[in-house]
Amino acid sequence: MNTYFRLLKFLPRYKGHFLLAFGCMVGFALSNGAMAYLIGPVMKFLFTSGGGSEINLVPFDLFTVPKEGMMMAIPVAIFVVAAVKGLSSYGQSYFMGYVGQGIVRDLRKMLYDRILNLPLGFFSNTSTGVLTSRLTHDVNLIQTSTSDAVTQILKQSLTIIVLGAVIVSLDWKLSLAAAVALPLSIYPMQKLGKRMKKVSTQGQVTMGALTGLLHEAIAGIRIVKAFCMEGYESTRFQKENEAYTRNQIKTIKVRSLASPLMETLGAFAFAITIWYAAYRIGQGTLKPETFISFFASVIMFYQPIKALNGVNLNIQQGLAAAVRIFELIDRPGEHDTRGAEISGVNESIEWRGVEFKYGAEPVLNGIDLKVRRGEVIAIVGSSGAGKSTFVNLIPRFYDATGGAILIDGRDIRELSLNSLRSKIAIVSQQVILFNDSVKRNIAYGAVELSDNEIIAAAKAANAHDFIMRLPQGYETVIGEGGVRLSGGERQRGSIARAILKNAPILILDEATSSLDTESEAEVQKAITNLMSGRTTFVIAHRLSTVRNADRIIVLSGGAIKEIGNHDELLSTGGEYSRLYSMQFQG
Repeated sequence: MNTYFRLLKFLPRYKGHFLLAFGCMVGFALSNGAMAYLIGPVMKFLFTSGGGSEINLVPFDLFTVPKEGMMMAIPVAIFVVAAVKGLSSYGQSYFMGYVGQGIVRDLRKMLYDRILNLPLGFFSNTSTGVLTSRLTHDVNLIQTSTSDAVTQILKQSLTIIVLGAVIVSLDWKLSLAAAVALPLSIYPMQKLGKRMKKVSTQGQVTMGALTGLLHEAIAGIRIVKAFCMEGYESTRFQKENEAYTRNQIKTIKVRSLASPLMETLGAFAFAITIWYAAYRIGQGTLKPETFISFFASVIMFYQPIKALNGVNLNIQQGLAAAVRIFELIDRPGEHDTRGAEISGVNESIEWRGVEFKYGAEPVLNGIDLKVRRGEVIAIVGSSGAGKSTFVNLIPRFYDATGGAILIDGRDIRELSLNSLRSKIAIVSQQVILFNDSVKRNIAYGAVELSDNEIIAAAKAANAHDFIMRLPQGYETVIGEGGVRLSGGERQRGSIARAILKNAPILILDEATSSLDTESEAEVQKAITNLMSGRTTFVIAHRLSTVRNADRIIVLSGGAIKEIGNHDELLSTGGEYSRLYSMQFQG
């Protein structure tokens, strides 16, 4: 129930629409009860003879109409009640639909903001498909637990209260006989609700796996086709698709069982009611027209009870989704002290006894290094040596598990994340571009800058010429991941973005490793422009690209084994010399 109350906390923002919806529900319930009650007076008017008698249109003799006036009163009453019922039904559907969509929108935004704020390590262990499924499929299911469920609970409960009042007003003894099935319906409703929640949770997990497979296959469609793996991917998808279908069939079974079960219990109550009513009519203590109104009210009374059972199943399905969503929302985000602001690097960046572990596995051990402002540091080493981890600690994508990184003597964990990351530009091997115009991709994070500044950055990155050859120039939409550009063009676009950011710290992570010789030459010119006047960290497997670095550090086993410039390291005949020989003499 805590999860459900947590969902209901989103309601106060929409209290105006909710109150209007509640008013419409009251109108619907009253008109429903009035329609049931009117059946008795109509039957009495149509099938009894004799003049001068009065007919009650309202319970407890509050309003009576002479029989001769019923010819006009009954059609008018039926029309008015039907009109009120129709308008009330429309009003409660619209206003509660507005509330529900608003809650879903707010919850989706809250979840998206939380996902953006989660630490990078979370995304290493969670697939894109699972997150997409929670943000779309699970959030949509929650609407059944908010507006739809609240609507049905209030609407049907009010209808039950009104019809119950009508039933009791007609004959309280008969109403006790009709209520015999109510206690019997509680246990199966609870049992079916628990089953629905369990099945729904399993279905949402399966949908996450299904979405993940779909995302992987579409994102890697070139590899799928290149390796002729369409059949394999189809088999993987079909396996998850079958699992999801089996789960949905289980859901159908639970839902299908609810309706006949309630109808059987209702039939049992009707049988007892008819038997007792027949006895009372035979004894002359129950009027036929009263029994007709009573019987119509009882039939209408069991409809909302049956609907509430269906609502319980919807609530359990929505709550299963809500639990998964709140699991994400409740996860701790990146640790941000919102501390001091920095303007740049005035003196140095220092690693002081830095250690880092992925879980229990050590990656970096006892890193000590001091980098002067404007210095170019190259990081080399074999795969798995910890090069990417080394630079990922600077923008605090991960936090050191031991020691500290300091900028001008201040621990970076004492700085606000926004201030720290705004001073760092990153160009990586895996270029991230968005399905937007070239201009917006270059100006990502700096949309307030002018077109002239964007063009100047593109020129510095040797990107202006190829951009002008595009169909709409800087306004050309480049597709998801920049698919309409070549590898070299994408890389130069990302360099232009880094130049425009004008950050004092630059990280180049294998920025040219995937390019051909001609593209690399163009990109290298752009990188040279980008590095000017910045404190730069370069990761490269191609050692030819790091020869001009001020210092080269060689990582091995998570520690700095060698440090010096290119010529110094070659002359020592150590690890760097070995790596260099493997590339150029092997």
